[in-house]
Amino acid sequence: MIDLELMFSPEAVEFGARLRYGRPLDPDDLPGDWRVWFEERAAIMEYDGGLPREHAEAEALAETVREMQREAAGRTGCSCQNG
Repeated sequence: MIDLELMFSPEAVEFGARLRYGRPLDPDDLPGDWRVWFEERAAIMEYDGGLPREHAEAEALAETVREMQREAAGRTGCSCQNG
């Protein structure tokens, strides 16, 4: 059985980015609307969730990538448009 939580963990997302780009994924790599979505999630996790900034940004980046994958598969609640 595939462990989706592990597969989309911040560590797995970073590993995948290293394979694809030769370096960790950076928020600057995100398209405009997705960058805004990421920033909002990171701020909520940091200020409302009480996470340290670095942890909040890592979690938000992983969540953003998961949501981008859901949108690509047609299963999302996000109204981000990349264009």
